[in-house]
Amino acid sequence: MNGSAAMLETRAPGDAQPLSPGRRAVVTALTGIALAILLGFLVENRQYIAEHYAPHPSAFALLAALVVATLALRSAAHQALFGRLGIRASAPDWFRLVTVSTFTNYLPLSAGMMAKAFFLKRVHALPYGAFAVGQVALLLMIMSANGAVGLAILATAFPEQLIGIIGVGFGVMTAAGALLLLPGNPLPRPLRQRLRWDDALVPDLRRAWLPVGLLQVGILLTTATSLWICFAMGTSEVPFSACAVFSAAAMLTRFVAITPGAIGIREFLVGGLAHLTGFELRDAVIASTAARSVEVVVVFALGSLFTRRISGTALSS
Repeated sequence: MNGSAAMLETRAPGDAQPLSPGRRAVVTALTGIALAILLGFLVENRQYIAEHYAPHPSAFALLAALVVATLALRSAAHQALFGRLGIRASAPDWFRLVTVSTFTNYLPLSAGMMAKAFFLKRVHALPYGAFAVGQVALLLMIMSANGAVGLAILATAFPEQLIGIIGVGFGVMTAAGALLLLPGNPLPRPLRQRLRWDDALVPDLRRAWLPVGLLQVGILLTTATSLWICFAMGTSEVPFSACAVFSAAAMLTRFVAITPGAIGIREFLVGGLAHLTGFELRDAVIASTAARSVEVVVVFALGSLFTRRISGTALSS
């Protein structure tokens, strides 16, 4: 393992602690509200869905395959970045870990980050501080790649949105990745102390920028394809470019995941973006919910299968 990583403290990062009973109650209440609003919206539009949407079994099979492809690409991005911190896990191991982390993010405790940190500490002796640094770097790279792709699509397909809120948002997202390229420490001191950020790790992580960025573009394409397929099952004509914009912006829900897996938040964010770009909010929420439903089924099936193996490996180490 990288010597600088080994020198970091081994306490769990602050954002990987279990939820307190009070916070758990708040999250549960917000989740219930979000689900009630989403379900109410779908019930209110049930006649519209029945008249304008024609689900195809082959389409759902393709959607499931795209979910697996997305998990595989996310696993490769983790492997590319955390390999810089000395983690020598195999591609199948990363696939199982990322799947279980995604699965646990849908549980009431939203413990995906904690599960990933615990596993890497127990099995690969990665200090929690080093994990926090790597996770922050990964999120910055993902945000920047999504922002850059979003700006490129806006410039070619929706130029009028470049100076609007969407363009500004993508610009901020793109700039976030530049924090890793700035000399010195890119984070404010309070945040560095909270994460036990080690400057010596940054050069290693910077070398992961290109592979992680390219993999994130692949992830964006798979998620956009899933959304495009769901739109295609209806009568609305939404181009792939718009689906890519929606998918790029939906990444921000990882930072406002006040409900497990940002359930309800992502769907209405996509709906709002559709409205701003001249498409029907209703169709966007319906399509996003369909894509989410397939994702949940696949992630729960694979996550349940892999959790026992991941837990057994971590506890026996």
